[in-house]
Amino acid sequence: PVENPGKYAYSDLGLIILQRIIEKITGDSINVFVKEHFYKPMGLWRITFNPLNDFKPSEIIPSEIDTIFRKQTVQGYVHDPAAAMFGGVSGHAGLFSNAQSLSVIMQMLMNGGSYNGKKYLKKETVDLFTSQAFPGTSNRRGFLFDRPDSDIKNSPAAPSASSFSFGHAGFTGTCAWVDPSKKLVYIFLSNRVYPSAANNELAKRNIRTEIMEIFIRSLKQD
Repeated sequence: PVENPGKYAYSDLGLIILQRIIEKITGDSINVFVKEHFYKPMGLWRITFNPLNDFKPSEIIPSEIDTIFRKQTVQGYVHDPAAAMFGGVSGHAGLFSNAQSLSVIMQMLMNGGSYNGKKYLKKETVDLFTSQAFPGTSNRRGFLFDRPDSDIKNSPAAPSASSFSFGHAGFTGTCAWVDPSKKLVYIFLSNRVYPSAANNELAKRNIRTEIMEIFIRSLKQD
């Protein structure tokens, strides 16, 4: 139920609805639209929905031995149950990528929507979805991306990350983060949910943020 106005709750619903809006405006399914208007022009061939349509299972790491929902090893198909029920294509989950392709997408966003001399998004659009959505509140997030938290212990970013940084830490352990003020693109790929999602060592030990901190400190020294 919609209650407690002003209280923040994490939800995938906004991006699921946003997918439907994009598809209605463009007339294409979102997986076709992003491939034709972003991935192909950018020369990216290792980022896609439903990768088993294009790649061998041996090229894709398994996600989880799912004993509850699908009762099998999930490999090459989206781990998120809601996206799975949408056929592996959703606005909030389902995208597979290697580090190189994902870094190009994040570099384009850090550039304000441009990459290799071509403009893909307006800078004001990038700013809208990456800046803090509700300034002056305890909700640190943007409309699309996460942002640093003033409480370092709860922050998805390294302690030295600037207030301009933004990114996303995924449930399966992945992390894609950029810091425009430091010209840093940080990609961390993981299948921490294999064999079981009960493994939460990445978060408990702050492994992703500590690696990010090492990179930022090395940039400072340069």
